[in-house]
Amino acid sequence: MKKNAFWWQPELSTAIIYWSCTFAILFVSLILALEYTRPYLISNIVLVFFFLFAYLGLRRRFEIRSEQLIIKTMNPFSDQVILLSAIQKITVGEKSLEIYSNDFAQASKLFLMGKKSKQAFLMTLKKQTALQGPIVEVSAMGMNKKIK
Repeated sequence: MKKNAFWWQPELSTAIIYWSCTFAILFVSLILALEYTRPYLISNIVLVFFFLFAYLGLRRRFEIRSEQLIIKTMNPFSDQVILLSAIQKITVGEKSLEIYSNDFAQASKLFLMGKKSKQAFLMTLKKQTALQGPIVEVSAMGMNKKIK
């Protein structure tokens, strides 16, 4: 079965804080490297931490496999598998989408996505026959428009 992956980010404030701290680690590593003219062990260790946090930040993605939506998060132990038939509704905003399902601890989860990634994700979801819930587009004016 073909695997489809679509990258997402958490809400904007959380994403900004996470990536700012991640790049701060990179800059600390570069500053430490400038202190010496030869390779410096501590700077290389800090650089490894930057690559680790960058990998974890880029790990966030959706995967659609045979009637399942797999939500991969930064924590490898908290990945979530949701049946497409369990999704009640998907609300699409300008830069986000909100998935409503009883499988979440709260009624829904909000995900930020790029425009192209979001469109590709929605096109793939529309092709899935197991998805029962509607896909609703919410405009900036607050008007709802049903897509599927």
